[in-house]
Amino acid sequence: MEGSPYLSEDLFVEILARLPVQSLLRLRTVSKSWKTIIAGPKFCSFHLSTNRHSSKILLAAKYPKQVSGRTYPVERYLLLDNHHHRPADSSCLSPLDFPFQYPLFTSPHIVASINGLICVSVRAANKVQPNIPFMLWNPTIRRHVCLPEITLTKPNYSYTEFGYDPTTDDYKIVVLTAGIPEFNVYSLNSNAWRRGFLDHRIRLFSSTGAFAGGKMHWLVFKDFQNNTDYWLYSFDVATEVFAEVALPPKDRADTFIYPHVVTVLGDSLVVGQALKSKHVMFGMTWTIWEQIGAGGWKKLYRVEDPMAAFVCVLKNEEWVMDKIYFGCSDHGLAAYEPKASEFKLLEPLSSFPQQRKFGDVASLNDHQQSLVLLDCTPLGDPHTCWSWSSCQVQIKRKTPSALGRN
Repeated sequence: MEGSPYLSEDLFVEILARLPVQSLLRLRTVSKSWKTIIAGPKFCSFHLSTNRHSSKILLAAKYPKQVSGRTYPVERYLLLDNHHHRPADSSCLSPLDFPFQYPLFTSPHIVASINGLICVSVRAANKVQPNIPFMLWNPTIRRHVCLPEITLTKPNYSYTEFGYDPTTDDYKIVVLTAGIPEFNVYSLNSNAWRRGFLDHRIRLFSSTGAFAGGKMHWLVFKDFQNNTDYWLYSFDVATEVFAEVALPPKDRADTFIYPHVVTVLGDSLVVGQALKSKHVMFGMTWTIWEQIGAGGWKKLYRVEDPMAAFVCVLKNEEWVMDKIYFGCSDHGLAAYEPKASEFKLLEPLSSFPQQRKFGDVASLNDHQQSLVLLDCTPLGDPHTCWSWSSCQVQIKRKTPSALGRN
């Protein structure tokens, strides 16, 4: 092999796969053979699987913004280190900044992050949004592609999820609309949207969900009249089949169930269940369940704290919660250690957390550095400023016939 006469290609690839992304980007300039290997889809997949241990959790928080005398919510994003053996502390939390410009009265909205690839859409403050532009963005390699726009019947009642099919190495976006029996699917491999139809109307949504086990998940109400009974609605990314999944049972009989939190722990789906006793005014219990098998659930932990809202679970089994501290009006993100029953502050108590509502933080899957999109060849220059009609860039993507290395 050019540039490495004493190493077999297999050993050379093994060494490269353990390097960080920024080092690999610099090594592409060493020789043509190195550039070909590093930019190849098989190496991208192998590098991704080799570095699964080094990931962060992408968090979203809504903040009020004043524009022309009006207040509307915008989202800000944080990255939280997620290690198996390292306890969380305040140094683990950092902001995620967008290098893009947006039209007035709009703001970016992250749908989810998978394999280092972030799905971003745009939200309009005035709710007049006939079509929705999407972008797939890898901040590590600074590459993004703008997708074909999609026109929806009821765009402001639509809910989006982002997923990945490892059998075809394809990233997909699915958009559902409440009250309409249709769905739209985007495939990165084909760079096109397809419309499909359901055999019934989608119920009202409580929140978007998470991607785990090859399936997207949405939290929905069982019917239009009863807004206290929920189901999980799943979409298998490979087979493109929808299914209903029952949520965990109530942990106690004498309680009301508040809206669940749906998130991910590793490759498993996790549900945070908020229960309030009928007999206690301020009592609140959070029970964390992990999905096992087909429709089964295993109880992980339980905490009773009326002033803490569950966000997600870390690999070291600590919980991330939005915590109000007694004696002051401040609140911030905290790590909860279930075995010690102790909170550790992650977010400084200041006026910054006070700008958002308590409990208004969501987990958007793990995020890790990757080479995804490095094998995409833009046929035009990606736009750095989004508009409602010009955000279209065709891409030519090389798809491997088989994942992994031969």
